Amino acid sequence: MKNLTSLYIAKNFLIKFLQIATAFSLLIFFINLLDALDKIKAANSPFYTAILMAFLQIPDFLNDIAPSLILIAAIACFFSLSSKSEISIIRMSGFSLWQIIRPAALSAFVIGVLWIVAFGPLSILMTKKFHSLEAKYVKNEMREIVALQKGIWLKQSNVDNPNEELIIQAKKVYKENLEMADVTIWFFNSKNEFYKKLDAKKMLMMDGYLLLKNVTINEGETLNKSLESVTIPTNMKADFVMQKIVNNFQNVKLFSVFELPKLISELRLSGLSQTKFKVYFHSLLAKPILFAAMTMIACYFGLNHIRNQNSILMIFFGIIIGLILYIISSIVSALGSSGLISIFASTWVIATICLAIGTLLIYRKENL
Repeated sequence: MKNLTSLYIAKNFLIKFLQIATAFSLLIFFINLLDALDKIKAANSPFYTAILMAFLQIPDFLNDIAPSLILIAAIACFFSLSSKSEISIIRMSGFSLWQIIRPAALSAFVIGVLWIVAFGPLSILMTKKFHSLEAKYVKNEMREIVALQKGIWLKQSNVDNPNEELIIQAKKVYKENLEMADVTIWFFNSKNEFYKKLDAKKMLMMDGYLLLKNVTINEGETLNKSLESVTIPTNMKADFVMQKIVNNFQNVKLFSVFELPKLISELRLSGLSQTKFKVYFHSLLAKPILFAAMTMIACYFGLNHIRNQNSILMIFFGIIIGLILYIISSIVSALGSSGLISIFASTWVIATICLAIGTLLIYRKENL
């Protein structure tokens, strides 16, 4: 009897979660569709591209609001059971409040595990496909760009004269062959005085040297001298540059829980900061606990008798609490990524606090 009741509660929660997730997915789709239509209209791209782009963005947005989806689904589940007086019947059959919440909490925990091992990688694939379509049909880029907008800045000593320095700026970096476009190189002497500038349409990182093509040189009285190609000796390694690009420009959400440990190890060996990737990795690991905590918090706000005039108000407060927790967790995560607080404090502490709040609320509800 108890097993059947637990399965019934878990089934109700899962159905509510799927309904809430579907509703939010449709909302996200239509909002993104309006934005995509504006983009393809300006680029004269096919209409179906906008539909596909809007669809591909859904998982990324769901990732951001996943804890809130769990909270709303759990509140809806418990309120539905209360409105039909099923909770009262279950309580009279000998179930404690802890036994009622357990099926939903375990279901949320399983959803959290599946979210990071299955939904996460799927979301990454769809997000990458979205960026690929956006680059092709909106920005007219045929290759994957890993650095754009402000571009990337690199610094190295002049191999021919170690007392001098070179500052390199590339506005675009293509993942394929680590090719850089719209490159500018400034040369500074030992007194830190600028004396030469190179502008190149394209730069390739070769073994031991940089190959610049379609180059314009400005040095002293020589202005706008054009050369087909120029080579500059370098001590930079392509792997190091790629890791630097990944560290500074790549969105952490584009790496799955399976890829992050290796990436973190590679960044550490390269001497680059791994903080934001560690924070994201631990936030993924803590997600199942956070999901379970959301159902416990929802129990307090959702389990109210339908005749109780404050029931709707309690549900509203529950959703507001979920929104506040989401904002706080986002702020704390950002502080952790910037290194202002520890990785543990920015990930596991949030999940633990939510779990503690849920436990205290259920304990209070049980003793009312």
